[in-house]
Amino acid sequence: MPRFTPNTIIQDCWSSIGDITFYHRNGQCYWKRKPRTPFVGSPAQLDQQQVHLRAIKAWQHQPHAVQLQWNDYARSVPSHRPPYNEKHHISGFNLFVSAYHGFAQLGNEHVPQPQPFPQFPSAALELLQIIPGTGVATLRCRLTLTDTVHPERWHLSARIQLTAPGVGCDPSKMRSCMATGTHGNEIEFQVPNSGLNSIQAHIRYRLIDEVTGYRNNWKKLSP
Repeated sequence: MPRFTPNTIIQDCWSSIGDITFYHRNGQCYWKRKPRTPFVGSPAQLDQQQVHLRAIKAWQHQPHAVQLQWNDYARSVPSHRPPYNEKHHISGFNLFVSAYHGFAQLGNEHVPQPQPFPQFPSAALELLQIIPGTGVATLRCRLTLTDTVHPERWHLSARIQLTAPGVGCDPSKMRSCMATGTHGNEIEFQVPNSGLNSIQAHIRYRLIDEVTGYRNNWKKLSP
């Protein structure tokens, strides 16, 4: 994608204007034009689109006083987009929709109630073993949580791409997965496998709070 070049007037860009969207990757700003073709997604993508549309509709039906509560709680949640400072935070709408999606990922889709953003525990993921299978590969991992007295409250969500060794990550091909088969601090992911026998995994992971539906920032685990 084209790279944005800073100048004496504009040092950085983010968000969208017209049909152009500015975004950041690895600390560099790029821009791209919005596609105008109809969205034709996979069944899973279309399901997620419907979840998002239901979240938007649910927000629109919230009483104004409740929306103001969400706005108040959102002021303490930093934005994932620049500028990264204490004055730049997400909106109540963003926080509501994030909580709605979080509950949906846990199989408990419902209209969330406004709650303060919690202190998430520190999480570290270690890949122990990749077991190739017919159509599905199993990733055995170890999840370590610190600074929490209720580890059962936090659930692990990930986006994973399986590749041959030495092949880089393509974010557009990452699959969304929820951890299963929890045994103590060992967890498993079931990931579609297109026939690879020698596999490496690119993983982005984050926690979902089953009490609020909120999710924290992504962390990377690369081969």
